[in-house]
Amino acid sequence: MGCDSRDDSPGGRRGTYHRGMPHRTLRDAIDDLERHGQLRRIDALVDPHLEAAEIQRRVYAEHGPALLFTNVKGCPFPLASNLFGTLERTRFFFRQTLPAVKMLVELKADPDKVRKAPWKYWTLPWLLWRMRPRMARHGAILAHSIPVAGLPQVVHWPEDGGAFVTLPAVYTEDPNHPGWSRSNLGMYRVQLSGNEYTPAEVGLHYQIHRGIGVHHAAAVAKGERLRVN
Repeated sequence: MGCDSRDDSPGGRRGTYHRGMPHRTLRDAIDDLERHGQLRRIDALVDPHLEAAEIQRRVYAEHGPALLFTNVKGCPFPLASNLFGTLERTRFFFRQTLPAVKMLVELKADPDKVRKAPWKYWTLPWLLWRMRPRMARHGAILAHSIPVAGLPQVVHWPEDGGAFVTLPAVYTEDPNHPGWSRSNLGMYRVQLSGNEYTPAEVGLHYQIHRGIGVHHAAAVAKGERLRVN
């Protein structure tokens, strides 16, 4: 197992990234793709209104690489796209964790397999320990803030109601049972702008019987706002 020393300053990269280990951040994943020739940077100015999405669709249709738009109009952040554009690239992303996920799926379908073949699942305790919930209490993401309008305002189609995030991780907790044990982490379409939205408003689209919908109903019943991350 090799490792790269990384210094994030302009002159170099700081920290240590171990090849073969699961990615700790999205930047790790993007760097991993680029090192293996599976990502292309687009340094030309790209408009997040329709243009970025059209480039993405054409590259996806050709089974092309992941993309990193480094010069997004009206936005200080780069924009990653097509990360999961092919099945092969998705497997590459999770090459170190996919066997563990398969193991957990097997055991969920038939927990008795542990008793029948304990040698096959000897890594299970270590795996469950690695999967325990952990809270972030410090770091760059908590030391800074940015308004919703500062995020890439990606509009995908001409008649879309506004800018959307189509593959987010949305976290909520049960108002009646706070904490991670009854929390929900799902992908729900997030609308950042459009119609009569103010710059500080975000819209969520979800089905009322899903996890976040159940949490929302509980919050309404208590006369509370539902906190969403």
